[in-house]
Amino acid sequence: MSTGRDEVFGGNGRKTARCVVVSIYEDLGGRELLLDLCDSLARTFKEELKFRFDWWRFKYLADPEIAMEAALSAVRADLILLAVQSSALPDHVEKWFEGWLPNRVAGDGALVLVQPSREGASSFFLPSSLRLTAKRARLDYLRLSSPGSPTGAPEMPPLQPYINRLLADGEQPLHWGINE
Repeated sequence: MSTGRDEVFGGNGRKTARCVVVSIYEDLGGRELLLDLCDSLARTFKEELKFRFDWWRFKYLADPEIAMEAALSAVRADLILLAVQSSALPDHVEKWFEGWLPNRVAGDGALVLVQPSREGASSFFLPSSLRLTAKRARLDYLRLSSPGSPTGAPEMPPLQPYINRLLADGEQPLHWGINE
């Protein structure tokens, strides 16, 4: 099984690497937050990276076929972005994480919890369980909060060390799929 960093040929004919980003979100507000972040990633690194973005809404992870496809994306992902505002993940989302964790073969990567703001953090998903999930998947754990920029997208500096490891040319995120 390959990692998300498959070699591809850029527009200039040279070999480059691809950064696979899997976005998992609870609701439309979370989706918008992740869209802003992914757009910012694509703009910031458009000269250096080629991105592939996959999108999965919590409610669709209850379907076994969709959950399997999402799991295949997650085991190869360089970045897994998670937007959640509830105090706990739904049972089917927890089971989904548990299902693919043992199959992750990628050596580098990060699980990133993205939340709208630091205020009211006690009502948000408990990061200690996410840290454990990240550790078991051999991922670093980051927590981003917004508003960090005028658009409300989280600020980029915490992700730059991971992104800077990847070399490719840019591509705007795909905004399509069953989750729209």
